[in-house]
Formats: sequence, structure tokens, C-alpha cells
Amino acid sequence: MAITKEKRKAMEELIYKFFATIDPSKVNAENYKSFFGKMSDTQFDTFFKKLFMSKSPYLPLDVVIFERDLDMANIEKASKLLDIPLYEYVVLPFFSEDKSNPIVTPYKVPVGYIHEKRVQQTARKKNTTSIDITARDTKTGQVINEDKNGRQAIEENYCLMTYGASNAVKEFMSFRADDMVMKEEAYSQIRRKGYLSMEELSDNVENKVALNTFDVYTISMGLKTNLVTEGYLLKGTLK
Repeated sequence: MAITKEKRKAMEELIYKFFATIDPSKVNAENYKSFFGKMSDTQFDTFFKKLFMSKSPYLPLDVVIFERDLDMANIEKASKLLDIPLYEYVVLPFFSEDKSNPIVTPYKVPVGYIHEKRVQQTARKKNTTSIDITARDTKTGQVINEDKNGRQAIEENYCLMTYGASNAVKEFMSFRADDMVMKEEAYSQIRRKGYLSMEELSDNVENKVALNTFDVYTISMGLKTNLVTEGYLLKGTLK
């Protein structure tokens, strides 16, 4: 069934009103007015039929950083215009699997679609693994070369921080990372007792390889930090 003039008019009015709301400069609204204004009813109908059948059935918003940037207040106005709930209570299934009494966020949070990057490579991309962690960069303590598959990706750290897993982050970023002194103490406890406690391990900043390297770089540039020491002298010099 071909589109009617009344339906086309209603569609165009909603499109222009939406883009004028989310982009107060009205550049996007004027662009679409010019684009659709040149179309006949048949062309307009064909365009949207193809659009709705495509993998990306939406009209793109042209944004220019620092000129026509997105503003949260305008996004909220646009969502109200389309009657789309922008804030909802979100269930947190990783805290409890009890479907009868789900744990939800204490307040409504923004919801929407985001592009997620996989935090772990699969066999489709990589089919090797590391069985050792001895090959390391002397400046960062990071595993390299044949052992590089054993490293902790920054995306995985983001996930842990998002979940509030501070204890897990402390474990992965200390004796399981570049603190060789802490690592030997952990191995020693495991050999003797079969388990270990983070509280019993020495957690000294002077043993953090990457942190000390960064401290050297900043001091070399004349930048004073308190990451390792309070002044311009290195930890090794103070000893």
C-alpha cells in the first residue's frame, strides 16, 4: 500500500521536530527537509521501506564536536518527544540469581544501546595460549613475546571496576601483575599452606615496576609526583 500524503506529512513533521530538538542549531532538521523535499511520494515511500528493511533502520544524526555536540538535556527532550523511557531501574543479575527477588539499582539509570567490545579473544581470532609468565618487559613488568597472552587487558580492568570488584582488581594488579616481590611471597604461601591471604603480602610501591618507571619518566620531565616518593628523588636514591 502506497503512502498517503497525510501520513507522509505526519512522518516529516515528527522527523524535523525530533532533529530540531536534539540539535537546536537545526542543521540536521534543515538537511532532512532539503533531502526529503526533493522526493516524490513514491520515492519517499520507497526510501523508508528500504530503510526499515536494512540492518541499520535509523536516520543518522550529524554531530560536529565542539560545534554541534550532543547535550544530555537535549537528549532528554528528544526522548520525551518520542515517549521513549531514557531512565530505568536495571536488574543486576551478577549479584544474585534469585529471579523472585532480583537486585536492582537503587535509582534509575540511563539505558540504551552501546557498541560493546569483546574483552576476550576467542579461537576464531587466536588459537594459542601462554603457559609461562617469565618473558617480561623490564620497564613495565608486562609479559611479552611468547608469554604475552597471559596479560590482563585494560578492558577487563574496566569491567571489574564497573562491577565494583575492587578486591579482584587489587589481586590482578599486584602480585599477579608486575610486583615480583609480592609474587614470590604469594607463591611461597601457596607452597607452604595451599592458599594465600592478600593481607599477609607486603604491598610496597617500590616493588611496582610500571609505577616506578612512570615515576622516573615524570621526574625526568621535571614533574613532581607523590606516586612513589614525595620529592624529586627516586626511591633507589633515597636508600
